[in-house]
Amino acid sequence: MKKAKSVALIGAGKLTDSPLSRFYWLSDRLGPVKSSSFRLASRIANQLRAGHPVKDFEEFHSMELILVCVPEPMLPEVLGELAAAPIDFNGKAVVLSSLWLDSSELREFSARGAAVGSICLIPGFDDLRYLVEGDRPAVLRARRLVEHRDRRAVPIERSFKPFYLAALTCTGSVLFSVLMAAGEALRLAGVPPADSSNILEKQVIRTLRSFARSGRNTLPASHELSRQVRALAATDPNLAHYMEQSTRLAERLVENRKLSSAATSS
Repeated sequence: MKKAKSVALIGAGKLTDSPLSRFYWLSDRLGPVKSSSFRLASRIANQLRAGHPVKDFEEFHSMELILVCVPEPMLPEVLGELAAAPIDFNGKAVVLSSLWLDSSELREFSARGAAVGSICLIPGFDDLRYLVEGDRPAVLRARRLVEHRDRRAVPIERSFKPFYLAALTCTGSVLFSVLMAAGEALRLAGVPPADSSNILEKQVIRTLRSFARSGRNTLPASHELSRQVRALAATDPNLAHYMEQSTRLAERLVENRKLSSAATSS
């Protein structure tokens, strides 16, 4: 007996580059595929090798999960069209596939009885880790669509995705700026570029291992910081200021973490 389809998709853009194309159970569960035109819906279904194109939202009535995967500039128009459709959203889940956006974009559907959420690929895990955010029913349905063997979904509560994105920023642009500062300091020291890259790589690995072993309440000591800042200030005042302020901020973060941990345990 053929399993009934339970997932609908509103899609646009090149979905072969989307994590959606790698959802393991999508081919078994995808039914109607809606886009800005029937031709584009047909193309998406062919790209995914799943589902079938539809011209309207009629088949969405019987679906448990509605996936929305469109480029961000198109999202307001697409969500407006979905909201205007004569669909009873009670008991349904509406999930947005987006790296940066979350279930807050779907508040209108939440008000109409839907469980809402978002799903995205976590960078660096080669398609083996997904972040799923939102209401529990939406998270459970999204996880069932993705998880298979080593592929796992990491669930977080609704509206908590900005904290996850802050972590990506800290390990992305913030860390990049720290590495730029370290590389500039090595350049001022006269260290050749090839050796500089090796030194930075070893030190980052060393610090990461220390962080993993010692936890977040231990900050490596900054030996002779004032002397380093004075030397940098004479050559590059901006770099000196950045280093001093970054170090002081890290010290405050660790101290606040300790105070928070002590208050929780008491």
